[in-house]
Amino acid sequence: MKKDAVIIGGGIIGCATAYYLARAGKRIALIEQSGIGEGTSGACDGFVMMQSKEPGLALELAMRSAELYQGLEAELGYETQYRRKGGLVLIETEEMRAVMERVTSRQAAQGMEVEFIDNARTRALEPLISDRIAGAVHCPLDGDVSPIHTTRAYAKRTAELGGELMTHTLVTGLRIRDGQIEQVETTAGSIETNVVVNAAGAWASLIGEMAGVRIPVKPRRGHLLVTEALSDALHKELLDARYIAIKHDPSLAENTTDETLSLGVSLSVEQTLHGNLLIGGNREFAGFDTSVRPEVIRAIAQYCTRFVPALKELNVIRSFIGLRPYCEDGKPIVGPVSSVSGLYLACGHEGDGIALAPVTGLLVAQMILGEQTGFDLTPFSFDRFGQAV
Repeated sequence: MKKDAVIIGGGIIGCATAYYLARAGKRIALIEQSGIGEGTSGACDGFVMMQSKEPGLALELAMRSAELYQGLEAELGYETQYRRKGGLVLIETEEMRAVMERVTSRQAAQGMEVEFIDNARTRALEPLISDRIAGAVHCPLDGDVSPIHTTRAYAKRTAELGGELMTHTLVTGLRIRDGQIEQVETTAGSIETNVVVNAAGAWASLIGEMAGVRIPVKPRRGHLLVTEALSDALHKELLDARYIAIKHDPSLAENTTDETLSLGVSLSVEQTLHGNLLIGGNREFAGFDTSVRPEVIRAIAQYCTRFVPALKELNVIRSFIGLRPYCEDGKPIVGPVSSVSGLYLACGHEGDGIALAPVTGLLVAQMILGEQTGFDLTPFSFDRFGQAV
C-alpha cells in the first residue's frame, strides 16, 4: 500500500513527526536503522532549556515546544517524565558574564522570564554550588524530560494510530522522477510515497546524498557521565555560560592552551527522576566514532567540580557517547527542499533536538498537511544554503 509519508529516522524528532501525521489520519511508515530511540535520542541529556536557545526563532519555538511538553503525557497516554524545575546558567568570570548579558537581554525582549542573581541567591536555590561562583542566570521555564521515554511514547502512540514502524531497516535509496519523490528503497523492500521526511539526525547528510542534495549536517561527539543515584541532590538544571558560548561559536575551542576548552568541555548537570546525575559534557568533531576517550572523561569530571565541589564524592557508574547533528551555521533545518518535491528536512538540531522535538514534529506535519504553522520559518529554511550537490 502506498504511504502518505515516509519518515526516515526513529529518534525523538522522527517519532514526533510520525505521530502528528498519524494523528491527522495519514498512512505513514517510519524507518529506523536500529531500534526506536537507540541513536542520538538515547545517548543525551534531557534538557528542555530556554536559556540555551539563540534569541529569535529558536527561542520562540522552544517556548512553544515547552507548552506542548506540558500536556504531552496526557495526550499520548505514556510517560515522558517532563518536569519544569527551572534552570541556572552559572557564571565564573566577567568574560562569561558579558556573554550572558548579551544573550539574556535579547531573550528578555522576547518575553522570556530570566534574571541575573548573585552567589548568595544562587546557593539559596542550589546549596551545593561553589561559593567561588560569581552568580548565575535563573529561568523558571527551564526543565527536563526523559528522551527515551518520550521517543518511545511518540512511537507507541503512532503505532496505535496505524503507523508502521520499520526498525532495524536501512534506507538504501530514494527514487525520484522529474524532481518528485516516488519511492523509498530499503533493506526490507520498496515503499511507494510522494513525501519523505529526513529526520536522520547525524546521518541526515547520507540520506541527502541519495536525493542529490548536500545537507550541511555532520556528527558532533559528546561525552556524558552517569553517577550513582542520590535523593534530592540538585533542584535545578545546571549549565555554565561556557556551554552556551561554545555551542554557538565552536571556534572558541580552537587554538587555546586550556585543555578543557580545547576538548570542548563545559558544564551540564541534570538529576533524573530516579536520582542519577547526568554530567556533561563536551563537543568535538570526530566523524561517527563513538569510542569513549578517558582524557575527556577526566576533563569533564575535573571541570564540573569547580562549580559543584560535592560531586567529587560521587561514584561514576558509567559513561557514554552521543552524536549530535551539527549544522554548519548552528541552526536546524526545518522544511521542504525546493529542488526535490516531497522531500522535507527535520535535522541539524544538535543540542536542541530534545527541547525542540515536539514543535519540530508538529511544524513538519503541518507543512505536509498544507496547514499554516503560525511561524516564519525562513531562518531555518534549507534555501539558505542553496540546493544541489
